[in-house]
Amino acid sequence: MPPENYKKITMAAIAVLIIGIVVIAVMTSDNKKEQPSSPGSQRGMVPPGPMTGTPMQPPAEQLGELPDDPKELALLGDRYFETGRFADAVQIYQKVLEKDPNDIDTYNDMGLALHYIKQSDAAIDILKKGAQIMPSYQRLWMSLGFIQMAVGKNDEARKSLEKAVELNPRNDVGEEARKLLDSLKTK
Repeated sequence: MPPENYKKITMAAIAVLIIGIVVIAVMTSDNKKEQPSSPGSQRGMVPPGPMTGTPMQPPAEQLGELPDDPKELALLGDRYFETGRFADAVQIYQKVLEKDPNDIDTYNDMGLALHYIKQSDAAIDILKKGAQIMPSYQRLWMSLGFIQMAVGKNDEARKSLEKAVELNPRNDVGEEARKLLDSLKTK
């Protein structure tokens, strides 16, 4: 057999091999997508949405009757927040605070959501209000310092972050507040 035939056969074999690998890879990835999550998987770590096959919640104004329980409402707000729907989260958080004006977590979450929709002054106000209700809530002080820092209110940010560190310098929130505080000192 002439050497040219060997080249043609080799090229054809390589092409078939590559096509086979691609087909197997596509089939394997499709099978992985179709398998249900196991109870120990990170189901809760993936936000719902079109790419996950999980239906997203409709906008808050289209929900109709909302849960009456402030905790259930807060969970709905958190779901919006986690999927980047901050304006919808703010609407829900407002309803939570109407029902439970002492829900300190909601003050914190609402402050961050307001900041992410470019209402940082309102965010600072709501976080300060939460700090008046529970001055010992460390995460709120860190969020307040973070937002103050983001809008250039560095002196106020320093005070808020120092308060967060002072409340507990050894936990995750205290350590993160310390990092933010350190980054302020380098400015």
